[in-house]
Amino acid sequence: MDRQSGALRSVPADALFVLIGSQPRTEWLGASVARDQWGFILTGPDLLGAGGGHWPLDRPPMPLETSLPGVFAAGDVREGSIKRVASAVGEGAATIPFVHRWLEAMTVPHAA
Repeated sequence: MDRQSGALRSVPADALFVLIGSQPRTEWLGASVARDQWGFILTGPDLLGAGGGHWPLDRPPMPLETSLPGVFAAGDVREGSIKRVASAVGEGAATIPFVHRWLEAMTVPHAA
């Protein structure tokens, strides 16, 4: 059914994939984490892209790192994510070394 016109039509299909809900529900983050116009969280290089100004440090953001350094996002809530459970799980697992790198940088004194 066309939601604007109300017109109905039949489409032959051998299979169907249903995607229910694609809203990121990130309103609770307020302005603390940069998001796109639909509310998906910007991470990694996307923070440096069009519009820029979302990254506060001299170093580039790590993959999956949000505009709040040391805070990472994985899965459907990220801008550009694949929207599949397996991908979200993989991103979550891939984030662990980035968290370790962040924590290590917090504990190792930097040379002047």
